Amino acid sequence: MTESELLSALRLRLPDQEEASDALLRSLLNDAAALICALTWRSEVPPELENAQLRLSVIFFNRMGMEGETDHTEGDVRRSAADLPEALRREIFAYRLAKT
Repeated sequence: MTESELLSALRLRLPDQEEASDALLRSLLNDAAALICALTWRSEVPPELENAQLRLSVIFFNRMGMEGETDHTEGDVRRSAADLPEALRREIFAYRLAKT
């Protein structure tokens, strides 16, 4: 996908966030790409992991404001966040390059 296609796909996944700027969404996509590249030891995101990049970007967007928190409680509402959901981690690790 091109960058504009990724940006459009991300906007579709955040339907209540019309006010989110393109710059913010691009930054989230870049952060997700950097994490995927770091975990797979690649220099760019493989096309097969573009969907994972979008899902990571949505996670990053939804976690904005709770940096550093893994657990948060307000009244009767409790939120917790895993560093990286297990299913997504397995999907990304399947594309790891071997190191010698």
